[in-house]
Amino acid sequence: MAELAFSEVVNFEKLVANNAEYKTKIDPSYLPRLAEACSCILQPVDVEFKFYEDLQGLRTIEGSFNAKLRFVCQRCQKEFDKEITGSFISTCDEEKARSLKLDEKLDIVELNEDGSFNLLSFLEDCILLEIPYITSHDEDDPECVSADDSWSFGELHEDASKNPFSALADLKDKLKK
Repeated sequence: MAELAFSEVVNFEKLVANNAEYKTKIDPSYLPRLAEACSCILQPVDVEFKFYEDLQGLRTIEGSFNAKLRFVCQRCQKEFDKEITGSFISTCDEEKARSLKLDEKLDIVELNEDGSFNLLSFLEDCILLEIPYITSHDEDDPECVSADDSWSFGELHEDASKNPFSALADLKDKLKK
């Protein structure tokens, strides 16, 4: 597996034709959307890419990534570090994938008219999809100390605690009068 001399836009078809495989580190400066989604990208993101034509003839990109990121816990508001890992498998042959009923299993990527592909944007999308919607420490992490463990939402009125429909019954009685 070769080290990738990084290029943001690559020729997808040429890489598939060469069965290219790369292992590289992406500097955080190349990932501005990821930087906005966390407090800090702690180190370059480790990435592996494989370009090939699969047994069904689909031009495919497959790979994995490992990113070490810092987030703000939504419970205690303290920063914490989290490792985000993931894998991907995608094809640019949407019609063929659909005819083989593989479009549910594979992500579809779009190539530019000249067969080029924005590899960096694709990778950034893959990483962003792995970030939890609400970032917080693990449930049993002793570092996460919230001020009050008894959270409540909204107000509970005494009348509503007896019967939630009592307010509607009162309204109905008033309308009848």
